[in-house]
Amino acid sequence: GLTAFLRQIGDNVTRLDRWETELNEALPGDARDTTTPASMAATLRKLLTSQRLSARSQRQLLQWMVDDRVAGPLIRSVLPAGWFIADKTGASKRGARGIVALLGPNNKAERIVVIYLRDTPASMAERNQQ
Repeated sequence: GLTAFLRQIGDNVTRLDRWETELNEALPGDARDTTTPASMAATLRKLLTSQRLSARSQRQLLQWMVDDRVAGPLIRSVLPAGWFIADKTGASKRGARGIVALLGPNNKAERIVVIYLRDTPASMAERNQQ
């Protein structure tokens, strides 16, 4: 599955063990369905800039991130005016929050930002403001 594909492209950290919505548990100490910010950023860069995906698949991945629009309000307030943002977000009931975003000036995705927050008692609204 996906974990095997990730290993083939050099991501030896990220793993997907379960399906949605079970993978959203984020249990402390559970290595299932995990990654690191560095691994996620490197993998996304490979998927969007190498030939690991077809040009059509790269466009589809980018379009999914553009259409997500969840992190826009969370991140846009700290970006310079006119910057591009495309994102994919996630959350769990146990206080986890994840944002993977492409950012850049002049409608160019020049930067990848990955933010993971976990083990917080903050509400979803509070997590979105941190």
